[in-house]
Amino acid sequence: MLLLLAALGCLILALARPQASYYRRIVQYRPIDAMILLDTSPSMRAQDIRPSRLARSTEVIGQFLRKKLPGDRFGLISFSENSLVLSYLTADPNNILFYMDYLREESALQYGTNIGGALKNAMSMFARQAEKDPATNSDKKVLILVSDGEDHGEELQAELHELTDRAIPAYCVGIGSRGGVPIPVAEENGKVQYMTGPNGMPLLTTFDESTLREIADRSGGRYYPARTGLEMNLAFSDIFLKTREIAGYRQVRETREYYPFLLVAAFVLFLVKAGF
Repeated sequence: MLLLLAALGCLILALARPQASYYRRIVQYRPIDAMILLDTSPSMRAQDIRPSRLARSTEVIGQFLRKKLPGDRFGLISFSENSLVLSYLTADPNNILFYMDYLREESALQYGTNIGGALKNAMSMFARQAEKDPATNSDKKVLILVSDGEDHGEELQAELHELTDRAIPAYCVGIGSRGGVPIPVAEENGKVQYMTGPNGMPLLTTFDESTLREIADRSGGRYYPARTGLEMNLAFSDIFLKTREIAGYRQVRETREYYPFLLVAAFVLFLVKAGF
């Protein structure tokens, strides 16, 4: 009889739906405004990192854009001899993912590598955004530069000086293996055609990390060598970890229900009463 009364008591209490309120603290992160500078020069077609340096770069960047926080905004600049703003700062990752697909399938070659021109365009984008929406000035501004490091422009030092003055860190990912590799430019009858020199021999691209190291060190960012696809994934994981800053916390009131525990207790008591 005592077991039966206890089980009925649990059922009655469960119908009353006892609850307890508590507060949970949620981290508020400072929004990030990041300009992605992606090298699209012919050397980025080298296949020492499969399927190619450029294709692997667009793939990894796309993976991380899909995981962005709602307040983060990203822009995209492609560069070779000239730089091109493909996407202004936007909170919609699909806009940038569209251009990633475009760059992956682009067949026209654009020679040269002008990192300084890409930095200049990025600074202009940040300045334009500040004029258009002053409320975003408190967002953290960063650059993410992905290249094999071969700079042939004349603007780098001037733009690097401005980057340092504005205290915008540049996180540089140097993609490519140490050894020289040929540069594929076309495919004919199922056979890959490589860029050749005056002597008809394939030209080899090398991985020059000194420029990327200088940009990262002087701007207060960090340099990441990515000689494999896995290293590139790890580099982007660390970049998002390093750039994320806590802006504060907010309290959220939540309620915990206790009736499921009472129902389980009543069920167990009935089983014991029934002799199971």
